[in-house]
Amino acid sequence: MWLVNSLKKDIECLFFNKIMYYEIDNEQAQRFQNLVNVCFEKDINSGRYWESKWRDLELEEFLKEEYHNERIEKQMANVARRAKWRLEWPVTD
Repeated sequence: MWLVNSLKKDIECLFFNKIMYYEIDNEQAQRFQNLVNVCFEKDINSGRYWESKWRDLELEEFLKEEYHNERIEKQMANVARRAKWRLEWPVTD
């Protein structure tokens, strides 16, 4: 079952009405309930996933990386330009 594709009211229902399970299914049930808790807390559901805070964080991290790469490229271009200028500088003895 894909919980992130569930409707918001379904996630709320699963969050407020904890599931019942046999003791041998404890681990699987806890994983399921933890996922329900995360979906409820982060407001992840079929109608809001792309508007969720996680998506904003992913975009923010991507833009930070792009900005960092652009800065490195500019610095490398400046170093190359200065090195070329120094190589063309006439040597006086």
